Amino acid sequence: MKLLIKLFLFSLVLPSAIVIYSCEKKNSNVTGTGNAEFSISLPYESGSKSDAAPDSGLLSFQIMISVEDMGGNAIFTDKLIPLYTFGTGYVSENVEIMTGEFKLTKFMVINPSGAVVFATPMKGTPLAYLTTRPLPFNFNIFPNQVTRILPEVLPIGDHTPGEFGYAGFGVQIIKPLEFWTVCFLDNPLIMAPTQFTSAKLTIHANDGWYHSFNLEPTLNHLIIRGSSEFYTFVLEKDGFITQTLQFSAGELIGAIKENPLFLKIPWGSQFKVLVLQPGPNDGKDAMISNLEPDKNFGGHKYFEATFLTEPVLTVMRSNRSLIFFNLDSLPKQAVIKKVSMQLSYDLPIPFDSTYLTNTDPSTGVTWYGGVLQQVVEPWEEDKVTWNTQPKTIEANQVYIPPFIRNVNFIEVDVTSLFVSLAANPLPNHGILFRLWPGDMFPGFRFASSDFTEPGMRPMLMIYYTL
Repeated sequence: MKLLIKLFLFSLVLPSAIVIYSCEKKNSNVTGTGNAEFSISLPYESGSKSDAAPDSGLLSFQIMISVEDMGGNAIFTDKLIPLYTFGTGYVSENVEIMTGEFKLTKFMVINPSGAVVFATPMKGTPLAYLTTRPLPFNFNIFPNQVTRILPEVLPIGDHTPGEFGYAGFGVQIIKPLEFWTVCFLDNPLIMAPTQFTSAKLTIHANDGWYHSFNLEPTLNHLIIRGSSEFYTFVLEKDGFITQTLQFSAGELIGAIKENPLFLKIPWGSQFKVLVLQPGPNDGKDAMISNLEPDKNFGGHKYFEATFLTEPVLTVMRSNRSLIFFNLDSLPKQAVIKKVSMQLSYDLPIPFDSTYLTNTDPSTGVTWYGGVLQQVVEPWEEDKVTWNTQPKTIEANQVYIPPFIRNVNFIEVDVTSLFVSLAANPLPNHGILFRLWPGDMFPGFRFASSDFTEPGMRPMLMIYYTL
């Protein structure tokens, strides 16, 4: 049986390089550039005429090659070279290439329709055994010499790119699925109309796709990936237990604007809340200062982290603060879900927007602000000083970036400082408020539990279930 493997004659004709030679000796290591010419001869055999015969328009055929040097650097990557008829064979455009040793890593012939009709297989691929010289293989280019390279190619036929060792890709068409939905609180004490509410909805498909939507307290038009028979909905709202629901694709398709999908948050699923806002007698907080490192400021009216100039001493004072909330009133069987701390201020420290764009060269941080860290050693409000400040840890610390607000308070999520983590079994003796990443930013000054206005004192809100 006649072997269908075709031999492509790959001829490189290199004109004289512009190199100076000595009269006594010709240097075989001379480097330069030349022109590579790819010459291909195709025998017109039975079964191949449709791919390569002259009347098929081979004038528009191209070869695609990839060539690397011995260091793995690309010389040509998927370079397309047009073919032209030349008698009974075909030649390419001249291609400039440097002299040296190279590796041929890809060789294909592409017809006018853009289809690959012949290719040289890679080593270790299913079709590599049919050729004596699978890719990649080495060749040398010398000045003033013709290097002939004979890659063996196979007709593509019904074979896949992977069988030759070439990367292939496919296209998967995703059909979107649209539906309408609304979220409401199922409060039996409220009569019609239904109390619509906002919530966060995360939709998971069976194939691993998921996306989160912020639902408004009205009709919501959602578009998701229509690739799953069933979808899992995770419905979240602050103060309520997360709801997990499942719907079929058919149910979602039927959720039109006139008949939307109703997502219910049971009224009895809300978290229980413990609010702590102690005053001077019950509160435990203190300020510490580096300019008076042995002085106690247990009755200081500010909960602050500042770095400010002392007008008398003309030096910079660094102040930090400590605070502790007594959780004895929290039920023993409580499971903490979220902890939030509200901090208020009477007069904000002047804000300079340049602190948002400066970069600390030692850390790469591009903003300066404050940080709340877990205290892991005991301390006393009326004894603690700068020199005796307790140890803290950076694990799970909470950042407070610079801010500008039209209200005199902020609410900070400090859950990570109260929920015990397996990786952080250390004791909790409160919170240290300090500047971060260093003393370069004027800082923050909030009211402490010793502040005269009760409503401005630090407030801790613990959301939990039993």
